[in-house]
Amino acid sequence: MADAADSKSVARKGVWVQVPPPAFMDARPLRALPGVLLVALLFIGWLALPVVAGSPEPRRPVVGAIRWDGWYGRGAVVREVESSLGQRKYHFRLPWFAHVLGDDSVRIDGDAQAVMEQEIACAVRAGLGYWAFVDYGDESREMHVALGRYLSAPEKQGLRYCFVEEGPRVDRAGTAAWPRLVEHFRDADYQTVLDGRPLLFVFVKTTQLGRAAWDDLRRQTVAAGLHNPYLVLMGFDPRQDAVDMAALGFDAVSAYARGGSYTMTQPAYVEQCGLVRRDLWERWQALGVPFVTFASAGWDTRPRNERPPSWMKHEVRAEPDPTPPARQRPLIDAVTATPAQLADHVREAVDWTQAHPDANPSGAVIIYAWNEHDEGGWLQPTRGPDGSPDKSRIEAVRRVLVPAGSDPDAAPR
Repeated sequence: MADAADSKSVARKGVWVQVPPPAFMDARPLRALPGVLLVALLFIGWLALPVVAGSPEPRRPVVGAIRWDGWYGRGAVVREVESSLGQRKYHFRLPWFAHVLGDDSVRIDGDAQAVMEQEIACAVRAGLGYWAFVDYGDESREMHVALGRYLSAPEKQGLRYCFVEEGPRVDRAGTAAWPRLVEHFRDADYQTVLDGRPLLFVFVKTTQLGRAAWDDLRRQTVAAGLHNPYLVLMGFDPRQDAVDMAALGFDAVSAYARGGSYTMTQPAYVEQCGLVRRDLWERWQALGVPFVTFASAGWDTRPRNERPPSWMKHEVRAEPDPTPPARQRPLIDAVTATPAQLADHVREAVDWTQAHPDANPSGAVIIYAWNEHDEGGWLQPTRGPDGSPDKSRIEAVRRVLVPAGSDPDAAPR
C-alpha cells in the first residue's frame, strides 16, 4: 500500500529531463571513427540539441469547488435558506433558478435535470475540473438531491466529483460507511490525483475513528483494485491540523472556508484573500505540511445572522434588520467579491500551487464554494436584476482557468 512519501515521489516524476543523443548518432559505430571526425560529429550533434531554458512547464492544477446543496427539492433546509435570502437586499445572491415572489418572499428549487445540466455546463465553462459534494451519507436524502441529479446526467462534459465528509458524521456512521465510499471511488467520474488516487476531503477530524479505521478504508479501496485514496483534512488551525493529519495518517491538509465566525462585520473581500495567503498558504508552507491549495469566493454570513437557520440557533443570535424589505437595496459592499477580485484570487491560488509542487503534490485547488450563497461564497450564476442568470463570476474565473488557446481538457484528472 502506497503512503504519502510514495505520492510525493510520484509527483516529482518528470522534473529531471534526460536529453538523448541525436538520432543520427549510434554509440557502437562511433568507436571505429577517426578521432578528428568523431570530435566533429560530436560538436555538430551538440549544436543540433534543442536549447532548454529553465525547468519544465509547470503542470496545470485541477481546480474544484465545494457544493453545499441546500437548494434542491422542497424540504426543510430549502425553506430555511428561502428565509435567510428572502429579504430584498439579498435577492442578488439567489441561485439563478430561484423565483422572487415579493420583497420578502422567494422560492428556491433546483430539483430538475435540466438545471443540473446547465450547472455542469457553467462549471465546465469556468474551467472547473470537479465538484466536491458535502456528503451526508445516510442521514439526509434532501441534501443528496443534487448529487443524484449529477450522477444521472448523461453528459458530464469531463466534470468530475469527490466528497467532503464531515468528521462528526463519519464518527456516527463508523467504518460501516467505507463500502459506500469505495463504490463511489470506483465511479469513472470520481476525481483522482497523483495518477489515480481517489480524492477525499474530511472537514473536522474524526474523534471516534482513529488511524486504524482510516487505514481500513485504504485497505478496502486497494482490495477493490483501486489506488490508495488521497485523504485531506480540512481544519481551522494549520499547526493543529498538521498534528491531526499525522495522527490519522492522512496525506494533506486544506480548509473548508476562510471564515468560521458568524458576525455582521466581516473583512473586505480583498483583505480576506490576504488572510488566506498569510494564515493558510504561508503557514502550511512554513510548517512543511502537504496541502491542497484553498481559495475562497467570499465569506459574508449576514443573511444567516439576521435570520439564523434552525441548525445554528444555539450558535448565532438573530440580529434582524428593522428596515422594511420594500425599502431595502442590494447589500453589495467591499465584503462582496467583485468578479475581477475573485479572478485575481483564483489566479494567485493557481500560481501558488504551480510554484510549490512539492508542498502540494496533488496539484489540486479547492474553492469555497460553488453554491454557499447564504454564507457568502459562490461561483455559480445568480439571479440577475432582470431575472436572467448573472454569469459574471463564471466568465471572470474562465479567463484565469481557460486561457485563450488552451485545452480545457488538459488539466490533470
